[in-house]
Amino acid sequence: MTLKEYVVLETEKSLKNIFEAARKVPAEKVDWKPLDNGRSTLDQIQEVAYCPLWVPGLLEKRAFDPAGFEAYEETRKGWTTLDECETAANANMETFKAAVAALPESDFDIKIDLPWGNYTLAEVMGFPMWNMHYHLGQVCYVQTLYGDFSM
Repeated sequence: MTLKEYVVLETEKSLKNIFEAARKVPAEKVDWKPLDNGRSTLDQIQEVAYCPLWVPGLLEKRAFDPAGFEAYEETRKGWTTLDECETAANANMETFKAAVAALPESDFDIKIDLPWGNYTLAEVMGFPMWNMHYHLGQVCYVQTLYGDFSM
C-alpha cells in the first residue's frame, strides 16, 4: 500500500466514524452547545464536511489562501442537517482523492509555510484525517456533557 492509498483509506474510515458518532447524538441535541458557548455537533460536522476541500488548493498552489476560510463559512451555512453535511462530505472527498492522486510522490517532501506551522505536502494530505479524528473526540465528549455515555 502506498502512502497516498493509506491516507485516502484512513480518511474515508475517519469520515465514516465521525458520521456514525454524530448520528448517535439525539436530533434535539445536534445544535446544542456546551455552556451555550462551545461548538455544537452540527457546527463540527459542517467543518468536517468541508475540510477535504482545503487540501487540493494547498497541494496545487503550495501556499495558504485566507479566502478559503470565507468560502468555508459561507458554504457551511447551507448545510443545516447531518444528511446535508454527509452528502457534501462525500462529494468533497472525491475532490480530495483526485488531488491526492495527482500529487507526484517526488513532491512529498516539499515544505510549505502555513499559519499554523511548516508542513510537507505528505503531511498536508493527512489534514482531513487529522481534522476528523479531532472532531470525533469532541463530538463524543459533547455527548457526555449532556449525559449520553453510549458513544
